[in-house]
Amino acid sequence: MQWAKDSRNKIEKEGDLDLHSALTMTLFWSYIAEQDISLVTGREELLQAGAKRLIRFARRNLPSGVVDSSAVRIERRWVANTLPEWELLQAFSYIYAAHYRMCQGLAAHIGETLNVKVPSPDALFAARESAMRTAYLKLADMRVHSQNVEIVKFDRSTISPEREALLAPVKDAASSARNLDDVFESLCAMASSTFEHDGYHVPMVFMYDESLREVGMMSVHFGDRVDKYIFWRGVADRVAVTRAKLVVIVGEMWVRDMRTFTYAQGLDKLPITGERLSVAGLDHLGVCRSRSWDVVRTSPGAKPSLELVAPDAKCFDREVPFVFAPVMRVFGIPYPAHFAEDLERTARVSRGLKDLESST
Repeated sequence: MQWAKDSRNKIEKEGDLDLHSALTMTLFWSYIAEQDISLVTGREELLQAGAKRLIRFARRNLPSGVVDSSAVRIERRWVANTLPEWELLQAFSYIYAAHYRMCQGLAAHIGETLNVKVPSPDALFAARESAMRTAYLKLADMRVHSQNVEIVKFDRSTISPEREALLAPVKDAASSARNLDDVFESLCAMASSTFEHDGYHVPMVFMYDESLREVGMMSVHFGDRVDKYIFWRGVADRVAVTRAKLVVIVGEMWVRDMRTFTYAQGLDKLPITGERLSVAGLDHLGVCRSRSWDVVRTSPGAKPSLELVAPDAKCFDREVPFVFAPVMRVFGIPYPAHFAEDLERTARVSRGLKDLESST
């Protein structure tokens, strides 16, 4: 924020900031950013050659099951000479969000609310992705993909009285929440009651600040595993901008038989043994809560029901899902032991890719 003030004065009195940009290609195949390999070029015509080099190396060194869930991200990044640690559009998003929070807090202090015409920080994320011209080349189909973010405004008229009644206890619990456990319990009640009513639950992510005020909420559609990596890295970006202190995910998941798992095969090829509804939350201190229900279907046409899954004491140290890895990195908290196991398993490949980076 000090940089924002100084830069504003410089622009007003002296002229534009000194900027430089670079095209960056990043090969990624997991939620863990430490495994990423990036090649940087300032020239558009070198993009194709760099991408081909990363792809060839991935296919030669990564197991086939990992290659099918990997991608090369291509983006342009702008950096101000006076703020070398930040990508400029990310910095602007943070600055705007900080002003928004300040004005929102002032409005609440005097008993008012912000005008609905004032854009929320969420509106900047889609614009940032477009300005950076971010594209993803998925190695599974060798096609270029991009994210599509749509902001949907709340319309109370679309909520039926039946659903209002269903959610009333949840709203009361959420409004009186005082800590992580309160928020977690209210979202568990929301998730289970919504599933019992509709027979399904779309994936949703909620973010809360230190006052347990909701600062972000998204639903998402995943096409494949790469989409999940992209999405959760985007969640981490939003956590950094909004200064969220708690992140909770709600959604359904497949239960797969892991006994025959190999990296050559990939997770998506494993046999499905069941399905679950899950709620998991992580705060900035590393405290994690999770709860799951088995989805029970008595017949193909019957409406499914839920059966609470008893916690397994043997899996307590593996409670934190891998999807939270990007968020943990932003929070600055260490990875749990099972994350370290995965990092060690791929260390050899990662070192080889680092050698590629240094020789380019």
